[in-house]
Amino acid sequence: MPTWEYASVITANDAESQRAGVSVKLPGGQSERQQGDTSSVLNRLGAEGWELVSYHSSGAGTWGFEQFWLKRQSTS
Repeated sequence: MPTWEYASVITANDAESQRAGVSVKLPGGQSERQQGDTSSVLNRLGAEGWELVSYHSSGAGTWGFEQFWLKRQSTS
C-alpha cells in the first residue's frame, strides 16, 4: 500500500503594492520563502513529483490569500 507525503504552498498578495510572497512547507521542514511567482513554484514542485490535491482562496479588501496542498508518493 503506498504512503504519501504532503506539502503546502501559501501565497499572499497585496493588490495595492503588487507585492506577493510565496512560501513552501515540505514534510519535516520549515516554511521557506520562494523566488518567483506561484505558477513557477508549483511547476517546479510538479517536476519533482508533487501532485496538486486541494486549493483554497480567500480575500478581504486589497489582500488575497491562496493555499495549495500537494502530495507525492513517499520513497521510504
